[in-house]
Formats: sequence, C-alpha cells, structure tokens
Amino acid sequence: MLGVGDRAAGQAIRKKYSDPSVVDRAFMELKGYWKKKLDVLQCKTPNPGLDTMINTWTLFQAETCVVWSRFASFIEVGGRAGLGYRDTSQDVMAVPHTNPDKCKERMIELLHGQLSAGYGLHLFDPDVFKPKEDKLPGVKLPTVVPTPSAADIIHGMEDVCSDDALWIIASVCEYVKETGDVAFFDTVIPFADKGEGIVYEHLKRAIDFSAKQVGPNGICLGLRADWNDCLNLGGGQSAMVSFMHFWALQEFIAAARFLGRVDDVQKYTAMAEIVREACERELWDGEWYSRGVTRAGIKIGSKDNDEGKIFLESNSWAVLSGAASPERARSSMDAVHKYLASPFGIHLVWPTYTKPNDDIGYVTRVYRGIKENGAIFSHPNPWAMIAECKLGRGDLAMKLYDAILPYNQNDAIEVREAEPYSYCQFIMGKDHTAYGRARHPWLTGSAGWAYTAATHWILGVRPGYDGLVIDPCIPASWRGFGIVRQWRGATYRITVKNPDGVQKGVQSVTLNGQRTSGSTPQQPPGSCNEIVVTMG
Repeated sequence: MLGVGDRAAGQAIRKKYSDPSVVDRAFMELKGYWKKKLDVLQCKTPNPGLDTMINTWTLFQAETCVVWSRFASFIEVGGRAGLGYRDTSQDVMAVPHTNPDKCKERMIELLHGQLSAGYGLHLFDPDVFKPKEDKLPGVKLPTVVPTPSAADIIHGMEDVCSDDALWIIASVCEYVKETGDVAFFDTVIPFADKGEGIVYEHLKRAIDFSAKQVGPNGICLGLRADWNDCLNLGGGQSAMVSFMHFWALQEFIAAARFLGRVDDVQKYTAMAEIVREACERELWDGEWYSRGVTRAGIKIGSKDNDEGKIFLESNSWAVLSGAASPERARSSMDAVHKYLASPFGIHLVWPTYTKPNDDIGYVTRVYRGIKENGAIFSHPNPWAMIAECKLGRGDLAMKLYDAILPYNQNDAIEVREAEPYSYCQFIMGKDHTAYGRARHPWLTGSAGWAYTAATHWILGVRPGYDGLVIDPCIPASWRGFGIVRQWRGATYRITVKNPDGVQKGVQSVTLNGQRTSGSTPQQPPGSCNEIVVTMG
C-alpha cells in the first residue's frame, strides 16, 4: 500500500490486504463498480476506435476528471490548488448519467462559489464554504499559516474570467434532463459573498452578469481572460464569450419554458436576439468570425492580421451556439478545415505568433506550436465536431473525431509519447519540431467534451426534459449502428438504420413496434424498450 495519511489506518489497510482472497474480492467489486457504470451506455458502430474509447476509456477519463477535478494533477501542482470553475463545470456536463451524485455535489460547490453579482470564483477550495467540524485541532507545524476563510478567496472584478459562470448553466440543465431531478432548480444555495438563492436564480445571475459586461458594440468584455487564459486582449472584448452567452441563453430559455416561467422566456428570448445580432454585426470577418478586439482596438482573428488570423474557438462556438446564420456557419467551418486542421487534430490558431504583444496577451510569448500558440489544443476540438453535426456534415465530424482520437495513435507512440487511451491537453503543432507529440494526459476537459460530441451529437442520443432525443449525424458510409442507453431507470436498445447513406435526418422512429414522432417519451423504470430509427 502506498499513500499519505494516518499511520494506524495505513497499518490496518496493509493487514487487511495481506490476505490474497481479500484482494481478489476487492478486485471483483471494483470490476462490478465499473461495469455498472459502463453499461449505462454501450455502442456498436462501424468505427472500432470509437467503440473502444466510448465504451470504456473516454468515460473512465471523464469520470476521473469529475472525481479529482485538477487536485491530483502533477502537471498543475504548484501552479494552482483548488476547484476550477470553468473546468469542473464542463466536467460534470459529460457524466451525469454515470455519476449523478458526484455531479450534483460538484455543482452545489460551484454554485456556492458564485458571487451574488453573478460571476464565479475562478479557483477556490470548496471546503472553505463547508461547516467546520467541532473538534480539537491536530498538532500544527511551527510555521504559522493562516487558516483560510471565505473572505480571503473572494476576488473582485480584476480577477474575473468572463466565461467561468456561463458553463454552469448547461451543466445544471444537463443534469436535470438526465436525472429528472427538477427540484434541483429550486434548491437554495448561498452565494459566496452574501445572500442566497435557488439554483434557478443562480443561473439567471450568471446570464445577467454577462449581459452587463459588454462594450458599446454589444460584444462581451474579455475581463481578465476567457477560456483561452493566454489571450487576455488587454481586457478587450471576446467573441467566444458572446457566442457562449447566446448558447447559455438557449439552455436557460429551454429550462424556463419547461418550468412554465413565461416572463423569463420572453425576457431572455429578447436578450438572446440582441446578442445574436451583435455577434453577426460585429464579428463576421468575411470568411470566418473574428476572435475579438483588444483594449487598444486591434481586431484579433481577422484576415487583416499578419499573425493570429483565424482561431478555432470563435468559429466553432459561432456554430455550436446556433448564433451563426447557415451560410456563415458553413463558411466559418470550411475555413477551420482549410487553415487549422491537420492529421493530428485542429490547431488553435494560425499563423502562430512570433512577436510579443502584450495588448494581445501572453499567448504571443508562448513558443510556437505549444499550447495556446498554435498547438493542437485537444479541449476545443470536440466543439468543432459538434459544430459539424449541427451542420449535418457527418463525414467531416467523424474526420475530426478520428484525427484526435488516441486510439488511432496506437502505432505512432514514438511520435505521440503518451497513452493511446487518454486524451491529452495538447499536441505539438506543425510549427514545432516535435509536431504530433502529446502532453498533459488524463486531467483535461477534452475527455468529457469528446464523450459528449460522440454520444450526443455523432450517435445523436441525448436526454431532454420530456424524452430521449435520437438524431444521429454520421458518415454517409455507415449503414447503421446500435446503442444501448439506460435513462431514468429504463433501458433503451436503439437500432439505427441508414439505407440511403445519408449523413443526417430521421425518416421514422418506432418504439416497441409502434411508430412515434419527436423525442422518445420516458418509459417505466425497469422496462426494456426497443427503438428502431431509420435515417433518410
């Protein structure tokens, strides 16, 4: 046994597992634990790499991120300690079907880490907000280290990342769609600084915060940074956050409609249209969407730039969010394939930065082809896959999925230098001498998003508030696939047929032999149901 902790407890564990029969029994229990989780979703498709990763490894990695967040990362140690607001929000979005209790626990911690003004604490220890046990203190080190308090970690606007709190909206909605725990919307949770509110109110505060933090042209301010921490823009304006704001609004409006809160549906639908119009008016660059504007007024991610002409985030989010018009959506994703795609995945930016410019951000000081400066950053790659599915281009969605799939690097380990079953944070880009080398495996949001892209959008099986949506977007060469999905206590055996070789479109659906339309209604717990979907 290896570990850190109480000596007596360690000795007891060592004694317990000195008996081989106890080890064997524990192994079988562990095997059963994971089989129960994996059985919630199993697929059989013409792509063996997708089957291998989705049926086992990607879920395992996504679950690991939820359980450990980034606390256990040797890579991050020293650089951060705590619960990352944006990271954890995205992690829990992927696995409420296999770990609903932990996802709920994490969301409560995150909502408690939200300020009454609506923004989230970028990085915090959730234990600070938990009641302290009334017990004698242990023996302390002679060096005095002040006990942390909530007041010590609550930061002001100078340290707010503009994207943080927006992620939690979709996470909460996804959890409720999966579990049917509608009462969670009405759960009262304190704010980090003062007061309290039901979960629904927390979500409104996040949306309203972003609505207030905009420039005169209606585009969201970048504040300290958005998802791309190194692209600070001097505190300018972020295209990605405006598109995210529109996306979060769509999630919230759907929830408000489901809950019957008509006034909020009207109010936030009007707000969403204002956001969409601003994005289309201010961010379109002729062939793709720009990335934003620096505080000094320099447009980033534009054809007029010598470096950093096109970014992945703004273009994938323009389409993923639904804000882009159909013509612009196709054009922007065509540009992503033309300028950013590679055999190893999609690069984050092109051309890479070679000249330091602090008005743009720290990204201009990062070595070319590494991380934010032109690496194949794994995390946003699935956003492009989802964007292609929304466009109905299954061939391209699968091309992007296969490019970054660790399974497909199994025979190139001398280049990749990382496990062929784990997504890594980034892969060295084409401007680096180690092009194709992967770094920072396991604790990355890439896993959760890749799982979501494959299951919800390529295979197209995703929960709604009132039913199970089945809307695949697959390669034209696929003549069908099968998937078994457990949802709210019932099992759904889904057979998808594609006789005409289309990439998207559902012609008919039968549930237990009866023709149905729309989403598949929830079936009784314990039931096993046969669904046949014919594309066309």
